[in-house]
Amino acid sequence: MKWSFADIWNNSLDIGRPERKLEERDYIWASELGGSMIDRYLKMKAVKPSNPHNKRSKRKFEAGNMWEFVVRLVLLRAGILKSAQHRVEYQYEGLLRVSGKMDFLAGGKPDYDKAKNELDILEELGLPEFFITTTEKIIDHFKQEYPDGLPEIPIEVKSCSTFMFDKYFESGCANPNHILQLFHYEKGDRYNEGHIVYVCRDDARLLEIPVFNPSPIEDVYKKDIETLTKYIKEGVQPPLEKLVVFDKEFQKFSANWKVGYSQYLTMLYGFKNTLQFQNAFKSKIGRWNRVIGRIKKGDNMTKNNIEAIEEMKKDGFDINNLLNEKK
Repeated sequence: MKWSFADIWNNSLDIGRPERKLEERDYIWASELGGSMIDRYLKMKAVKPSNPHNKRSKRKFEAGNMWEFVVRLVLLRAGILKSAQHRVEYQYEGLLRVSGKMDFLAGGKPDYDKAKNELDILEELGLPEFFITTTEKIIDHFKQEYPDGLPEIPIEVKSCSTFMFDKYFESGCANPNHILQLFHYEKGDRYNEGHIVYVCRDDARLLEIPVFNPSPIEDVYKKDIETLTKYIKEGVQPPLEKLVVFDKEFQKFSANWKVGYSQYLTMLYGFKNTLQFQNAFKSKIGRWNRVIGRIKKGDNMTKNNIEAIEEMKKDGFDINNLLNEKK
């Protein structure tokens, strides 16, 4: 009887982790901070999604879990893993409570010699040689640079595609949602620094971006909680998200990911799936971005360019102000 390893693998991933039980709650998940207000409101009210996570989304989650496991092993064998998936909660007076699990807390003064001797365990697990060699070099680096130990810091691990990794690398900025999530762990457990570690799923590159506390990030963190608290307490559904947004960092228009990946995409916006939503605005966004390019180069505006600028204004975008703003 023939069998297929690919079929077995894919079927096991299709099962994945069980979905969170749909029930009303009076607290915010840390991973939701900075996300679509209307989506978060509906989830907290236990409204059934019209677009639940599909198989592909679940597989991406599992791929992220695999990289998180690899990072955990490195920290563990280097002797600097203090805790993993530690729950952190914080609540401002009169506002909704925020709860989440910190990926890792790392640091302290490890026994570097013991950590190096325990590398044999990695070989027993059948891990590739590059992984063992990398861990050994990390231990040597820590031993040389931090003989008295390392300060403890929260670490949040995120895996991403080459496209997103390059975007984070070029800008030097982490995803705003990830920043708020990590800041919550720092605020809740009183740490003055934490690191977001991005892992590129395609080529295993790493990028580490620090987040500090105290910092102006707290203003954004608190405002986010205040806004959602107001909607929940007043029982008022937040407005829909804009379908097209302007990225101030790269000065380009794009389809709003908060809409495209909404679990209420069909119910709220009438699109069957993410691809249909993106295709609906692909031509328009391309035309608008070409006009942006011409403006930057100082080219004369054609009749079509002027019409495109008028379209932007009708959608609430003042292009002159947007191009002069700094993120």
